[in-house]
Amino acid sequence: MAIAPTDELTFDEDDLSPLVELLTDLAPGGWVNLIPEVEPGHEPPPRNPVVSVFSARGDLIPLATWSAPEVAGRRTTIGITHGSGPRALPRLSERGLDLPDGWLKVADHPRRGLVVTRPATSDLADGAWWLLAVGHALSVVPLTGSWLARRYAP
Repeated sequence: MAIAPTDELTFDEDDLSPLVELLTDLAPGGWVNLIPEVEPGHEPPPRNPVVSVFSARGDLIPLATWSAPEVAGRRTTIGITHGSGPRALPRLSERGLDLPDGWLKVADHPRRGLVVTRPATSDLADGAWWLLAVGHALSVVPLTGSWLARRYAP
């Protein structure tokens, strides 16, 4: 049984205020999936399901997830699946996208993606900007800068 999103919004990276508002109002235990728009003409072909099972890489188009903690004041979990290969954090660091202060790596896996946590006290807008910048850096195809956000309730 699929879970339907409670809200959807499209936003552009030039104005993150709609995303920040959505993340601010995220219910405990809720999450937001962020799906980027791919530059026209660069859409990857559908993956063969059999190949996907045995592949060591994720999808070519990144999918980011921002998960609110079950209890207010705890760390937020942020993840991004991508098809750019192993050891994403060192490659991001080479591009000037180090983990912000106080953030912690949970996992950095080529197929399951990069998972980090951020303290509740860190700036929400800075965290959102970092996640979208990471989406671009780990995307195998060029992105437009427009994203779809889907909010889910627990």
